[in-house]
Amino acid sequence: MDQDNGQGTRIFLALLAGYFALQFALRLALGGALETDEAEMVLLTHGFRLGYGPQLPLYGWVQAASFAIFGKTAFALAVVKNLMLFGTYALVFAALRPLLTFRLAVSGTLGLALLPDVFWESQRATTHSVALILLIAATLAAASSLLRRGRIVDYLLLGLVIGLGLLSKYNYALVPVALALAGLTLPQMRARLADRRLLATLAVALAIVAVPALWMLRHPELAFASGYKLTVGKAATDAMPWLTGLGDSFGGFAAEMVLAALVAAGLGFGMRDRSAPPLTEPGETFVRLLTRAALFSFALFLIGVVIAGATHVTARWLLPVFVLAAPPLMIRAVAMARPAAFRGLVGGVAALAALTVVGMAGARLYGSARGAVDFADVEAALARFNPETTPILADFYVGGNLALRNPGWRVEPFLPTQSPPAPGTPVLVLLRGTLSLENNLGRSGWPEPEAVQVLDSLDFRVPYRFTDAETLALSARLVARP
Repeated sequence: MDQDNGQGTRIFLALLAGYFALQFALRLALGGALETDEAEMVLLTHGFRLGYGPQLPLYGWVQAASFAIFGKTAFALAVVKNLMLFGTYALVFAALRPLLTFRLAVSGTLGLALLPDVFWESQRATTHSVALILLIAATLAAASSLLRRGRIVDYLLLGLVIGLGLLSKYNYALVPVALALAGLTLPQMRARLADRRLLATLAVALAIVAVPALWMLRHPELAFASGYKLTVGKAATDAMPWLTGLGDSFGGFAAEMVLAALVAAGLGFGMRDRSAPPLTEPGETFVRLLTRAALFSFALFLIGVVIAGATHVTARWLLPVFVLAAPPLMIRAVAMARPAAFRGLVGGVAALAALTVVGMAGARLYGSARGAVDFADVEAALARFNPETTPILADFYVGGNLALRNPGWRVEPFLPTQSPPAPGTPVLVLLRGTLSLENNLGRSGWPEPEAVQVLDSLDFRVPYRFTDAETLALSARLVARP
């Protein structure tokens, strides 16, 4: 199978394409409401802009293109996500295959399929994180090409990828820095980094990010509106508030990498082959590069937690670490094992993929799933407020779903995307659960939100599609500035 002559590559890529085509078809067949990140895209992505809010603009640009072609539909949302996910695996494989045997390149690529935030959350809910992992994969492909050939086009391509990556999510910045630090420890990569053509890489990257960065500096209240997430969720200690952030970081790392680590341990030790040959160059250098970059990126992340005084960290913020770590982990495990280990890995990942497809249906439809909310009931309850003509403020989930179903409604998120309305103008504010009216109006840029007049109010519940045990609590407040 190592001497695949292209046939194995074609089969592997076709299987990947078929899997994501199945996920795409399943998403459309299941229907239901949008997830929160999907709804955010509907609410914020109005054409091509330098910035769309607290998230960086790359995913918004791609989504805007999809909306322009297919309209604001679930189809337009699902096609972008699944193409990006397929591209992620394909690019990691493209990075590894020229350096390693077919068996090891597939093993490294399938390492991604053992990361919960990749095989589950990216398919179920996330958007900008999907762009992040795609650009990390593209960076690995560009770094692989640079290591192998070192042409000027490789330096320019790396700059292009880094520039786009810096517009995907803020934590992407860990990747080029960590790869550079790891590269300095390896003679072959150190020679590439010492080449003055690296200045072309930096120039291209800076040219790509310059104008969006200027937009961010001019609109800080919008661009950095999600900064509060660093300090929510847990109480901080008085002396060292970042201790809880460090705890979250190590806990998130362990939870995300445990499956890959267990599989690697089972393959590498339970099926070990002491006569297995070592990796050849430049594959050995590239595997070392990824391993050391993963360690550097985690160390840099922890330093950032301390400097920022972060009291809350989610595992998803560590995606750069996981995507750098999983491929070399699987490569080492399979390389030291008997040939049967590779078949076991492929079979295990195939079983996990099948479970993911089945689980995705349940995650969208059953219980208190966001996709199982019937927004026709929400619209019926809001009819008394004349939502067709009344401006609406809502969170991403509620607002995006209403905007998708009712293109003529004026729906805005709890962000300063619009100037506050004139005094006396009625605005309908929709809240889930116990969200604070004053806090959300303040986040929307309203002056003195505590002084607003409540003209009418309604608290109601809407059922989920396939359960009577739970309902979604919503509150509607018709308010006006005094």
